[in-house]
Amino acid sequence: MRNYVICPYDKVKDYFPEYQRMMSSLHSGLVAKAQADWAPKTFGGMAPNSAQFGETTIIPGLFRNDAQTAAATTTAMATWNQWLGTTGNRVIMSGANTGQIYEDYKIGLAGIAFLDKSINISEVKFQISDRKIGRINIEEAFAYENPAVIFEDGLILDEETGFDLYAYVLSTGYQKIMPIGFQLNRVPNKLMTTNTGAALT
Repeated sequence: MRNYVICPYDKVKDYFPEYQRMMSSLHSGLVAKAQADWAPKTFGGMAPNSAQFGETTIIPGLFRNDAQTAAATTTAMATWNQWLGTTGNRVIMSGANTGQIYEDYKIGLAGIAFLDKSINISEVKFQISDRKIGRINIEEAFAYENPAVIFEDGLILDEETGFDLYAYVLSTGYQKIMPIGFQLNRVPNKLMTTNTGAALT
């Protein structure tokens, strides 16, 4: 049995009926890890107080995009839409903190979605710290509108842990590549008082 499924993003529940179980398990595991690491703070959901940690969708500002220029290697993403300027194999997304996820954030990664009708990528692979996730050929996704790769068991991107998403880029152009899952935030004000689209630190 493979440990992922490729399907249209809006049909995940149809193609992968265990999706809800996987998401619940990933969420529970991530919250338990945060409670242990960030004690005495407790889980406060979407509206935490100062004694709690909070939850949001995964924010682009925790990542930097296709590192082709000096500016790109130090600039956090404001949106999932990015320019792929050269073809071939390379890192197209990594942690914003010089390749790592910033301190005070934890991410539950359930998969990735390609939010375009035209896909410019044929393969992806991940590296989380020293753990390498093998190559996944996504050419079958070319037949789908807004395809997604969903893991049977989610992955945890811990704070201060390296993250790299590699891809084989077939053609240049804009591509919307969005991690699917959720993130936990130890310091609520980093999400509640900063401007939308701003980088996170």
